[in-house]
Amino acid sequence: MNFHNFIKSSRQAVATLLSIVSLGTSLSTAIPLTVLANTKKPPPDQAPTSGRSSGSRGCGTTVASNSGLALILLSPTDSPAKTVLTRPTFAWFVRDNASVPMEFRLYERENNSYKLVKEIKGNTFKSTSGITVLTLALSAPSLEVGKQYRWQVALVCDSNRPSGNLFASSDIQVAPIQPSLKSQLERVRDNLGQAKLYAQENLLFDALGIVLKYPGNETQFKDFRLSLFNNITAHNPELQVLYNSTIRSVER
Repeated sequence: MNFHNFIKSSRQAVATLLSIVSLGTSLSTAIPLTVLANTKKPPPDQAPTSGRSSGSRGCGTTVASNSGLALILLSPTDSPAKTVLTRPTFAWFVRDNASVPMEFRLYERENNSYKLVKEIKGNTFKSTSGITVLTLALSAPSLEVGKQYRWQVALVCDSNRPSGNLFASSDIQVAPIQPSLKSQLERVRDNLGQAKLYAQENLLFDALGIVLKYPGNETQFKDFRLSLFNNITAHNPELQVLYNSTIRSVER
């Protein structure tokens, strides 16, 4: 199957790619927009639920009404999204140019509660406008097959007023990798080929992680990455900003 036929055949699956969790008003589209704002910092043993507000204000006090969404987590709409990686890649988009402290948290679900397993914050962990791609360091705990996790990104607008921090969260489930997929991945070593294999298995979280972590410059690589956004931006013009966003990779 050539590249263009692959894109056409997987279009329906790609339509579920992004779960947008952002500061903005929910729109009646195929892609849900969950509004998260003015929520107090959760205790370490409890992952937050969504808080709702209106508008698209980020950490600034004045934002134009047409300025778009302040924070977008790049994750499939499935709840939870499926991954076969015990060290998956996390990615999110920040709209504003102002650099503010960020916080990343990873929780493990235990029955109906959540246990904090990884937290990243500090003076050197700050937001930049565009897409941030996070790979957890080898010293961080790896995820366990069969378990569900919740990951969260917070923008610390004012350290003296935690209730004003902006956060978004999304769930992932670690599934066992099928032997056939594992065999194919071992034979296909290039990043684009592996991303296509993940997409064919509807592992869109993993496919997106590859094309963002390794943003190849060749035309086919760029076309495939943009194809993962095509159906989304068709429904949500605000997300056109993802096309030309800078991509920054960090490891913590």
